[in-house]
Amino acid sequence: MRAEASADLPPAVVAVGTADFLEIDGQEPLSCVPADWSERILKMRYKSEVGVLCEAPMHYSQKNEFGLRPWGSEAKGKVVVAIRGEVEFETLARRAEESRAVGLVIVDNEDEWDGDFEMTLEERHRPPPGVPAVLVPKTSRSKLREGLKVKIVRKVERSLSSSEEKLVQFLRLRGVEVGLQLQ
Repeated sequence: MRAEASADLPPAVVAVGTADFLEIDGQEPLSCVPADWSERILKMRYKSEVGVLCEAPMHYSQKNEFGLRPWGSEAKGKVVVAIRGEVEFETLARRAEESRAVGLVIVDNEDEWDGDFEMTLEERHRPPPGVPAVLVPKTSRSKLREGLKVKIVRKVERSLSSSEEKLVQFLRLRGVEVGLQLQ
């Protein structure tokens, strides 16, 4: 973190990274593990490291919940949902792309969530899949229903340290408006 202040400018906090979220209509955004190929998609579309990766209704097929084969024509233009465990992440994404889906949500099969997990390409010699993908905790499975509109979004993520949070709270309690600026 770097904070600078001058007579003209308020202190600035430099962002430390990005994070992917699954936004489901009417629910709190879910923090996700992103696929490493999603960044390439954002840079190609927006020339940016943040933004909406995809937005569409969700498609879940119990007959193909593990993504053992491409989804049918009903997946076209939708975000498909698959359960982790039977097929590699990259293969799931390629099957979603083959089905003309716009995104992929993979539900973790582990009871304990590991947000530090990485979804990476297995076949680095091939071009990456053209659909963004995220891994969500197993506990979120009940929130993922057919037809709900969802977005996969990459946002700037910056957490204040505990001392920074205390300082901001102290200043706000005394009527000082605190404005943080991301650079």
